[in-house]
Amino acid sequence: MAQNPRMLQSQGQEQLLLPKMLQSIQLLQLSGLELEEFLRNAGEENEALEVQLPQERGVAHDSHGSRAARREATQRHDEWLESQPDRPRSLVAVLNEQLALAELDAPSTACAAFLIEHLDDNGYLPFEDLDLLARAKSAGLELDQASLERGKAVLHAFEPRGIGARNAIEALLLQLDPADPDFADLRRLLLEFVGDLARNKLPAVAHAMGLSVGELKELLDKLSVLDPCPARDLAEPACVALVPEVVVERTPQGFEVSVDNSRLPSVGLDEEIVALARERRHAPDVKAYLRDKVDRARWIVDAVEQRGRTLLAIARRTFAHQREFLEHGPTRMAPLRMSALAEELGMHTSTVSRAVAGKHVQTPWGIFALRRFFQAGVGADGGEELARDDLRERVRALFAAEDGAAPLSDDDVVERLAAQGVQVARRTVAKYRTELGLASSYRRRRY
Repeated sequence: MAQNPRMLQSQGQEQLLLPKMLQSIQLLQLSGLELEEFLRNAGEENEALEVQLPQERGVAHDSHGSRAARREATQRHDEWLESQPDRPRSLVAVLNEQLALAELDAPSTACAAFLIEHLDDNGYLPFEDLDLLARAKSAGLELDQASLERGKAVLHAFEPRGIGARNAIEALLLQLDPADPDFADLRRLLLEFVGDLARNKLPAVAHAMGLSVGELKELLDKLSVLDPCPARDLAEPACVALVPEVVVERTPQGFEVSVDNSRLPSVGLDEEIVALARERRHAPDVKAYLRDKVDRARWIVDAVEQRGRTLLAIARRTFAHQREFLEHGPTRMAPLRMSALAEELGMHTSTVSRAVAGKHVQTPWGIFALRRFFQAGVGADGGEELARDDLRERVRALFAAEDGAAPLSDDDVVERLAAQGVQVARRTVAKYRTELGLASSYRRRRY
């Protein structure tokens, strides 16, 4: 029985479109840095795909090469490398520099170096002595309890003080000055009353120590300058490069939205490989191989172009809604749902979500994640509807202006927002207060 030719044609089209569609979806959701890496790898794997890095553009080539052009490209590449952030120094490297200046004997240096390798990111030494001795033995280092104590004493002398402590309390104790006349009271506060202090029970703690609340607050002021995580800021953090792909600029005609591809590699087809794939003199398996390479290269070229068009369309429509933000700043961000924008553009919501994922935008107010401009509205029910960031800023401002002797409760903030025409639930205020790192009103009370 003969098959329907229309059915065969339909099935063939689906098989051809599927990998091309998958390629477009894959590239759409990549950030600029991820796309650059993807294109570099694709260019190495597929000889039919030409990938030209930004520093290579505009370089003239001849049969012998252009020395001046190559020097210019090298200079641009060096300038690009110089603009990249330095590799961060690790905590181990920073402490080993101090160890090298300590002028210790070889056994003490080896023990201290071993302990440095076992510190966590806060500078703590979170292992029991027996565990450390066993680990040292496995590493071929013969240590006893006395040498272990000497090694820990070396760490305790490092700057900032507190390195090598078991926990936050011990780190704070190591930072106390024994010559301070309040040393005994400060030590007692850390050892006996940390829980009560965390619950803001200042009158009870003052009574137990035979102090006035004012004298207790003076002691707490001394403790406030100590760092419970001494190594938190010692190592240099890794710098994550934010490369905005979308740029919004103010012009005499208004705001112009564009996609900046200058930092991305450009891609195209290698015409020699395309010509080879068209020749009939090759064996069938060679022609199939070349055509497959050309097809895959063309899918990538098309997907890169489609990615740019989709990102531009979404960005333009997004900032058409966010005109108040562009004019007045982050506190005037408008509520905007991805589903609503997708409907306006005739796209699927997942397309918008993939397009904004990992992308950043340069605006007159700084660089922001593109996803940040999609926030559900809050505070409706007959009142003013705000974007979540705007509401969070209003909540922060109310808490910042409170009287420390009579701090605002969550219910108080709900009432004050209602007076501003914004209706929100108490649990919403409590959520934002927690995000702002604020304790409850009872614990924030200042005596």
